[in-house]
Amino acid sequence: MIESHQGNIALRWANTFFKHLSSSGVQHVVISPGSRSTPLTLAAAINPRLKKQVILDERSAAFTALGIGKATNMPAALICTSGTALANYHPAVIEARQSGVPLILATADRPPHLHATGANQAIDQLKIFGDYPVFFQNVGEPQTGDKDIKRLRMLAQQSVSISREKRGPVHLNFPFRKPLEPTTDYQQKIQQEYIKSNDDSEGHTPEVSTGITLDDSFQQQISSAQKPLIIVGPLAPGDDTTSIVELANKINAPILSEPSISSQQVIHSFAGFLRNESLRTQLAPDMILRFGFQPTDKSLELALDQWSPNHHVHFASTTSWQDATLSNSQRIAWMGKKFSTTGISSQTKSQWSNQWKDAAKQFASHYRNIISQKNTLTDGVIYHRLTPQLTDQHFVMASNSFPARDIHLFGEQASNIPLFVNRGASGIDGITSTAMGISRGLQKSGVLFTGDLAFLHDTNALLNHRNMEQSLAIVVINNNGGSIFRMLPIANNQKHFETYFETPQQANINKLAETYDIPYHSVETISALNKIDLPEFLSTNHGLSILECKTNPDASMELRKKLWDFQP
Repeated sequence: MIESHQGNIALRWANTFFKHLSSSGVQHVVISPGSRSTPLTLAAAINPRLKKQVILDERSAAFTALGIGKATNMPAALICTSGTALANYHPAVIEARQSGVPLILATADRPPHLHATGANQAIDQLKIFGDYPVFFQNVGEPQTGDKDIKRLRMLAQQSVSISREKRGPVHLNFPFRKPLEPTTDYQQKIQQEYIKSNDDSEGHTPEVSTGITLDDSFQQQISSAQKPLIIVGPLAPGDDTTSIVELANKINAPILSEPSISSQQVIHSFAGFLRNESLRTQLAPDMILRFGFQPTDKSLELALDQWSPNHHVHFASTTSWQDATLSNSQRIAWMGKKFSTTGISSQTKSQWSNQWKDAAKQFASHYRNIISQKNTLTDGVIYHRLTPQLTDQHFVMASNSFPARDIHLFGEQASNIPLFVNRGASGIDGITSTAMGISRGLQKSGVLFTGDLAFLHDTNALLNHRNMEQSLAIVVINNNGGSIFRMLPIANNQKHFETYFETPQQANINKLAETYDIPYHSVETISALNKIDLPEFLSTNHGLSILECKTNPDASMELRKKLWDFQP
């Protein structure tokens, strides 16, 4: 009898949860090995609908799941054992909440009678992530009652729905007592149930409410603007950009976008020319329509601070407030939904958008003149040479620190190529793992541009390279440490700057690649870079590969400053 064996009860409990999780649309489960999580792991392993991936390091596992959520707008489920295992999820939980990414954590726990007793591997797991999850539930020990099973089914559906609607991580804590393993007969019975049902189809994806209505008075405000400007910061997965483009077309508004958006209204190179104060004054809008999270580019920060007295409307991707420049913006609960522009007209004259296009053209000329003079391998030249080679068959991810900035200043990838960043909390942890998760979620090849420190920070991700189904080239821009600190006044402190801030590392990335049996190629000169055919590199090296570019940090900083000092 199932009721007479604790391991069977636990497997039935966990199987019920994952069966209804998959029927609610969840496709991916990322599992870290452990003992207390045995019922959860077996339930996921048995389920033919779920795509399983085993990742040893829980921090890497969590960022991989984050990447899957970014790519699919559906939560991946995480499974780990009790104790410090789930504490390693914390950075990814923060990033998921800050960037509106759906994620479900199923963490195993010791039963109540072992809490606060000094029992091995028992910690206080209740709300361990504080307020970062959008939903938390201590599931309770496995039960066989009809109402308990019904509640568990609803919890699975509830978790998927809340994670997508509230746009963030859900934490479910599952306590189990021993024995954790089911009997062989009962495990086979569960497996046979799946075989007999012959149901390995994908689950039903619950619908998230779509569409918002802009009230008449607000539509009139937009219609009356003569110099409207649309700014798009980082977006949450699934945010609708078609309405943004339609609005821009309707009111002839320039678009300054950090993520990739395909529109003739998009103004390129703003990361360079908006650093010029006189240009910011000339291009001051009378209405700012800002979408998504707080922009992270320094030029937009300067511009928003300077333009803050102007009418500023924020279309929020989540319930969090995003107004770091304290502009007293009007806030609309957009939540990434479609909206109609039917009632909006325009008083914008063509010279308004032409002003922006002229500024972009002038900067482009300045850029070409500066970049053509370089014969030293710099960070910027890497993006300048490699990004135009990519097609819509690829995706791009940029690490935090300089890559997330340089991709906008130097990158020339097509606007239909998706660009991913972890700008919720802007940490350098989990970058490679996130990119691997994005590749898995999209089922598409891609390129990760990352700094040497961010790459070394996530080397445990390399343990998972044999699980890669698509090609992912990691372009490691090795400028010998955290050169982003050279932007700050602390760079003048010659006594302490290098040791305590720039922190150059001596790791041999080639040897590291050899250790994991990962294809590796080194570039140290512009002539060597010019020989790189990135699409061919991706097709030749299936799975994970590393392209290390050793750049000159002084020349790289000098190049950025020359572009930032643009004078029209």
